[in-house]
Amino acid sequence: MRSDQGVGPLDHDHGVRPPDHFSKLMSGGPYMEVRNRVIGASIRADMKSLAIEAYRLQTEMSPELKGFNSPAFVEKSIRDTEYSLLYLSNAISASSPKLFVNYVEWFVELAKSIKIPVKYLQGSFECIFEAIKQRYDEGTAEVVEAYVRGGLGYIVKLANEQKTPSQSTHVLSVYRDMYIKHLLSGNRVAANELVQDLVVREHSIQDIYMEIFHEGQHEIGRMWMANKITIAEEHYCTAATQLIMGQLYPLIFATPKNDYVFVGACVGGELHELGVRMVSDFLELDGWNTYYLGANTPNQSIVESIVKENADVVGISVTMTFHIDEAQKLIETIRADARCAGVKIMVGGYPFIVDDCLWQTLGADGCAINAREALVIAQKLVAKEFSDERC
Repeated sequence: MRSDQGVGPLDHDHGVRPPDHFSKLMSGGPYMEVRNRVIGASIRADMKSLAIEAYRLQTEMSPELKGFNSPAFVEKSIRDTEYSLLYLSNAISASSPKLFVNYVEWFVELAKSIKIPVKYLQGSFECIFEAIKQRYDEGTAEVVEAYVRGGLGYIVKLANEQKTPSQSTHVLSVYRDMYIKHLLSGNRVAANELVQDLVVREHSIQDIYMEIFHEGQHEIGRMWMANKITIAEEHYCTAATQLIMGQLYPLIFATPKNDYVFVGACVGGELHELGVRMVSDFLELDGWNTYYLGANTPNQSIVESIVKENADVVGISVTMTFHIDEAQKLIETIRADARCAGVKIMVGGYPFIVDDCLWQTLGADGCAINAREALVIAQKLVAKEFSDERC
């Protein structure tokens, strides 16, 4: 893998270059996807040492950083650099520059909120690239440079940009603001009473899910990303929302059932389960028999559930970009098992909103950006009416 070995990520184990006919695929197609997955895996394997070297290079570039050279500062700086490498490597593995640019956007917003000068962000990414360039072969460096330069191109633009949250005009938007206020004040009882009152007023469960829970969690997540609330507050709001959703289950499970079966789960390592739970509830309301497996589900357990329940559709949820590789492994595991030949695979989660072609790269049958859309896509998949329009 490394330049000092004379072997790049595209080489065979014995250092032999791939056959000449592969050269036509170097800039695109299946070979590019395989190459990028290998490059991404290589960076993840060396992440710690790359982060240490990148930090060393940045202190040479910006000597004033040495004035903050306490063990705690150095440790945090290296950990933050590892985080950047993790997002970079997974974006490369998924052949998705959009995923890395999105991470850069988040990083810029965070830096603005805590008053970090933009030059240090630029320097961090420059030094990450330099550390990779020093260690790996020229082909790997070219791939990484394209992703890093793409991210750098957005930094100055984003640093001077003021984002304003979109304003919803839905009739429930004012109640959503009240719901968020209750949760952030630690009053989940009041938040639950608000939701129960909306049910009494005959607002649909679907609208409550989308406008209160979905949009509410989106706003809470935005506040966390902008450093306006703590991770503890974000976790509390999510846990409270899950509890309140559970209070609606007597209504959800009272729906007459059809013959369709849905299995929903998060990939291994993924702990953000609210989205796929909402999808399961939407399908349950539509009459599906749903089997919600929750967070951090091992691949083989998902496969066995598909087989046992004779699932028509399996929903795979990913929130964090660095779990995309796990999603691809899961899809490949499902496809390789003859017992799952009839199941349709639907994916969803934040990375698929950032890159609306990513689901096709991973080999899924469909993708949904929220629970309402997931119901429509699932219905089309089982009716064989879904149009697979390639990006």
